[in-house]
Amino acid sequence: MFCGLLHGQNEGRKIFVKSGYGYFNGFHTGLNYFYSENRNAGIGIGSHFKLSPLKTPNHFVLYLEHNFHFGKENKQGVKAWIFNQQIMYWEQGASYHRWKIMSLGVNIGRIIAITENLGLGLEIGPAFNLVLDVDRHPTVEQSGWIWPILPNGRLQFIYLL
Repeated sequence: MFCGLLHGQNEGRKIFVKSGYGYFNGFHTGLNYFYSENRNAGIGIGSHFKLSPLKTPNHFVLYLEHNFHFGKENKQGVKAWIFNQQIMYWEQGASYHRWKIMSLGVNIGRIIAITENLGLGLEIGPAFNLVLDVDRHPTVEQSGWIWPILPNGRLQFIYLL
Protein backbone atom coordinates (compact mmCIF):
# COMPACT_ATOMS: atom_id res chain seq x y z
CA MET A 1 0.00 0.00 0.00
CA PHE A 2 2.70 2.49 0.95
CA CYS A 3 4.77 1.55 -2.07
CA GLY A 4 2.06 2.87 -4.43
CA LEU A 5 1.86 6.13 -2.51
CA LEU A 6 5.60 6.60 -2.53
CA HIS A 7 6.07 5.96 -6.24
CA GLY A 8 2.87 7.64 -7.35
CA GLN A 9 1.96 7.84 -11.00
CA ASN A 10 4.36 8.70 -13.80
CA GLU A 11 6.89 5.97 -12.89
CA GLY A 12 8.59 7.72 -9.99
CA ARG A 13 8.77 11.17 -11.60
CA LYS A 14 7.28 13.34 -8.88
CA ILE A 15 8.31 16.89 -9.76
CA PHE A 16 7.17 19.05 -12.65
CA VAL A 17 7.55 22.66 -13.68
CA LYS A 18 4.88 24.69 -15.39
CA SER A 19 4.93 27.97 -17.20
CA GLY A 20 2.26 29.85 -19.10
CA TYR A 21 -0.34 32.58 -19.01
CA GLY A 22 -3.43 32.95 -16.85
CA TYR A 23 -6.02 35.62 -16.17
CA PHE A 24 -5.01 36.04 -12.52
CA ASN A 25 -1.57 34.43 -12.73
CA GLY A 26 -0.34 36.52 -15.65
CA PHE A 27 2.85 35.14 -17.17
CA HIS A 28 3.73 32.64 -14.51
CA THR A 29 6.07 29.82 -13.57
CA GLY A 30 5.71 27.26 -10.84
CA LEU A 31 6.99 24.05 -9.33
CA ASN A 32 4.75 21.14 -8.31
CA TYR A 33 5.35 17.91 -6.40
CA PHE A 34 3.30 14.67 -6.51
CA TYR A 35 2.88 13.68 -2.86
CA SER A 36 0.52 10.80 -3.70
CA GLU A 37 -0.63 8.92 -6.78
CA ASN A 38 -3.26 11.45 -7.90
CA ARG A 39 -2.42 14.59 -5.93
CA ASN A 40 0.21 17.27 -6.16
CA ALA A 41 0.90 20.59 -4.53
CA GLY A 42 2.80 23.55 -5.88
CA ILE A 43 3.92 27.13 -5.62
CA GLY A 44 4.30 29.76 -8.31
CA ILE A 45 4.83 33.40 -9.12
CA GLY A 46 3.64 35.60 -11.97
CA SER A 47 3.08 39.05 -13.43
CA HIS A 48 1.36 40.70 -16.41
CA PHE A 49 4.51 42.78 -17.12
CA LYS A 50 2.28 45.61 -18.39
CA LEU A 51 1.44 43.58 -21.52
CA SER A 52 -1.88 42.94 -23.26
CA PRO A 53 -4.63 42.12 -22.76
CA LEU A 54 -4.81 43.71 -19.29
CA LYS A 55 -1.87 46.11 -19.34
CA THR A 56 -2.20 46.26 -15.55
CA PRO A 57 0.62 48.31 -14.05
CA ASN A 58 2.79 46.56 -11.49
CA HIS A 59 0.76 43.34 -11.31
CA PHE A 60 2.28 40.64 -9.10
CA VAL A 61 0.89 37.27 -7.95
CA LEU A 62 2.13 34.57 -5.61
CA TYR A 63 0.09 31.36 -5.50
CA LEU A 64 -0.13 28.01 -3.76
CA GLU A 65 -2.06 25.28 -5.49
CA HIS A 66 -3.36 21.77 -5.03
CA ASN A 67 -4.34 19.45 -7.89
CA PHE A 68 -6.36 16.25 -7.92
CA HIS A 69 -5.85 14.15 -11.08
CA PHE A 70 -8.52 11.78 -12.41
CA GLY A 71 -9.55 9.94 -15.59
CA LYS A 72 -7.33 7.97 -17.94
CA GLU A 73 -3.56 8.35 -17.92
CA ASN A 74 -1.99 10.19 -20.84
CA LYS A 75 1.39 9.31 -22.40
CA GLN A 76 3.13 11.35 -19.69
CA GLY A 77 1.88 8.80 -17.17
CA VAL A 78 -0.39 11.29 -15.34
CA LYS A 79 -4.16 11.23 -15.25
CA ALA A 80 -5.25 13.76 -17.85
CA TRP A 81 -8.10 15.54 -16.03
CA ILE A 82 -7.41 17.81 -13.06
CA PHE A 83 -9.35 19.58 -10.38
CA ASN A 84 -7.22 22.57 -9.31
CA GLN A 85 -7.54 24.79 -6.24
CA GLN A 86 -5.39 27.90 -5.92
CA ILE A 87 -4.86 30.41 -3.12
CA MET A 88 -3.53 33.56 -4.78
CA TYR A 89 -2.19 36.72 -3.18
CA TRP A 90 -1.95 39.43 -5.79
CA GLU A 91 -1.33 43.14 -6.03
CA GLN A 92 -2.00 45.47 -8.89
CA GLY A 93 -2.13 49.15 -9.63
CA ALA A 94 0.17 52.11 -9.62
CA SER A 95 2.05 53.15 -6.47
CA TYR A 96 -0.55 55.86 -5.75
CA HIS A 97 -3.52 53.44 -6.04
CA ARG A 98 -2.55 49.82 -5.23
CA TRP A 99 -4.92 46.89 -4.57
CA LYS A 100 -3.95 43.90 -2.37
CA ILE A 101 -6.24 40.94 -2.92
CA MET A 102 -6.56 37.31 -1.82
CA SER A 103 -8.34 34.95 -4.22
CA LEU A 104 -9.46 31.34 -4.19
CA GLY A 105 -9.45 29.83 -7.67
CA VAL A 106 -11.33 26.60 -8.35
CA ASN A 107 -10.60 25.22 -11.82
CA ILE A 108 -11.29 22.13 -13.86
CA GLY A 109 -8.75 21.31 -16.54
CA ARG A 110 -7.03 18.87 -18.82
CA ILE A 111 -3.42 18.02 -19.57
CA ILE A 112 -2.78 17.22 -23.22
CA ALA A 113 0.45 15.24 -23.58
CA ILE A 114 2.77 16.41 -26.36
CA THR A 115 5.67 14.10 -25.46
CA GLU A 116 6.43 11.85 -22.48
CA ASN A 117 7.85 14.86 -20.62
CA LEU A 118 6.01 17.85 -22.10
CA GLY A 119 2.30 18.60 -21.90
CA LEU A 120 -0.13 21.45 -22.45
CA GLY A 121 -2.46 22.30 -19.56
CA LEU A 122 -5.80 24.09 -19.96
CA GLU A 123 -7.85 25.19 -16.93
CA ILE A 124 -10.99 27.25 -16.38
CA GLY A 125 -13.20 28.13 -13.42
CA PRO A 126 -14.25 30.89 -11.02
CA ALA A 127 -12.08 32.88 -8.62
CA PHE A 128 -13.54 34.18 -5.35
CA ASN A 129 -11.91 37.46 -4.31
CA LEU A 130 -11.38 39.27 -1.02
CA VAL A 131 -9.86 42.76 -0.99
CA LEU A 132 -7.31 42.90 1.83
CA ASP A 133 -6.24 46.52 1.41
CA VAL A 134 -6.25 49.43 -1.02
CA ASP A 135 -3.37 51.91 -0.74
CA ARG A 136 -4.54 55.25 -2.13
CA HIS A 137 -2.75 58.53 -2.19
CA PRO A 138 -4.89 61.18 -0.44
CA THR A 139 -5.45 63.01 -3.75
CA VAL A 140 -6.81 59.91 -5.52
CA GLU A 141 -10.60 59.65 -5.74
CA GLN A 142 -11.97 56.62 -3.86
CA SER A 143 -13.67 54.81 -6.69
CA GLY A 144 -13.53 51.36 -8.20
CA TRP A 145 -13.88 47.91 -6.73
CA ILE A 146 -13.01 44.30 -7.39
CA TRP A 147 -15.84 41.92 -8.21
CA PRO A 148 -16.24 39.19 -5.56
CA ILE A 149 -16.33 36.47 -8.26
CA LEU A 150 -14.42 36.65 -11.55
CA PRO A 151 -13.56 34.12 -14.27
CA ASN A 152 -10.19 32.43 -13.96
CA GLY A 153 -8.22 30.34 -16.42
CA ARG A 154 -4.75 29.29 -17.46
CA LEU A 155 -2.91 27.92 -20.47
CA GLN A 156 0.46 26.47 -19.58
CA PHE A 157 3.25 24.14 -20.58
CA ILE A 158 3.94 21.36 -18.09
CA TYR A 159 7.31 19.61 -18.03
CA LEU A 160 7.78 16.44 -15.94
CA LEU A 161 11.29 16.01 -14.56
